[in-house]
Amino acid sequence: MKKSLTLFGAILFASIILTSCGSSIDRDAKKLADLQCKYQKLMQKASSGDMSVLSENTKFAAEVAELTKEMEGKYTSSADKEKFSIALIKAMGDCK
Repeated sequence: MKKSLTLFGAILFASIILTSCGSSIDRDAKKLADLQCKYQKLMQKASSGDMSVLSENTKFAAEVAELTKEMEGKYTSSADKEKFSIALIKAMGDCK
């Protein structure tokens, strides 16, 4: 459980540092935010005692890592990184 929470923190940190541009920034941030929201919900279920979701956790971790790597290559300027961070924070605000 502690390892999963550490992984989530690392993913969140990496995603905030990533960058993007224009409307693609919003789309990319939304994709990453959706995956992170699903991951958070799975971790909440696991922390409440439902350990059946741990196998799904591996799937989401792999998807987030792949998307993060893709975005790191796609967005490199500091202006794009800042725009992406803002869009990601906004998209994560919609996470319920």
